[in-house]
Amino acid sequence: MTDNHTSPQHGASPDLTTPNSNPNKGTASLYRFDMALPHCQWWLAITSPQISYNRGALDYDILEMRHGLEDANAWAAEFVDSWGIETRREWHQMIYRLAMGEVHGNMWEYEFNRRGFVSAKQWQDRLNNNGNEVAQGEMRYLDVVYRHVGSAGFRAWDFCRGSFLVRAGYAVGKVTAEECAFLLNYLSQQAQRYFSSWDHYLQSFIFGRNYWEYINDEDDDIDNIPYLLSNGFHVGFSAFFEALDNDTDSPIPALEWDTALPLMEPPESLTAILNEIAEDEK
Repeated sequence: MTDNHTSPQHGASPDLTTPNSNPNKGTASLYRFDMALPHCQWWLAITSPQISYNRGALDYDILEMRHGLEDANAWAAEFVDSWGIETRREWHQMIYRLAMGEVHGNMWEYEFNRRGFVSAKQWQDRLNNNGNEVAQGEMRYLDVVYRHVGSAGFRAWDFCRGSFLVRAGYAVGKVTAEECAFLLNYLSQQAQRYFSSWDHYLQSFIFGRNYWEYINDEDDDIDNIPYLLSNGFHVGFSAFFEALDNDTDSPIPALEWDTALPLMEPPESLTAILNEIAEDEK
């Protein structure tokens, strides 16, 4: 069985903390945000799925996502409750995990890759031989996700939320301007590496969000399987794409997927904090 999306497009993922062979090393303008530049527009566009269902509070084209943020501390406090992150170190630790696809992005990674090596009939036979109704439902869901996005799976769910945390972190003082530019560029590179189009990226996001809703819902999995396999939880599949298609402010339609992104080295401050985290986790 063949699949156009079973492997990343550009080889191994770069190390977020290791300087690259950037010919523009030391050029401060690389870290300057300018909405007139196509790659800066792209940086913001990868957050669009997350913003699309929070349009009452968030803006696509503002780096900080909020007009005239009056109380940065109050917004930062919301992330303590929702994400469990408070310190600058905790913010960067979570952003790193999302950039690597290690929060929910790599869920079922082995099974997605396995699905790519068997026929539809072989997968159905494997499903039929599993007597657990919940497992059967999840395997049917995995098959649907694979048919749409291949082995990229739920990675867009992590990359999008990573860009959201970078921008929010910049707004509340947890992420510096240089770190913000580098991280948004890095997450954009990750998106282009794993996905082939905006549609591919968006589908991965909404499938990932739906599965996240499923595993976090308090009802029994057996009761939630029909929701997982129908139109999704809360922001359903059709409703999500309809809302995005009808949102004239969405930046995605105007941007080419293969927009060139700059080569950037991680700021020293980012390298230092991530190396510190890595040392403590040994």
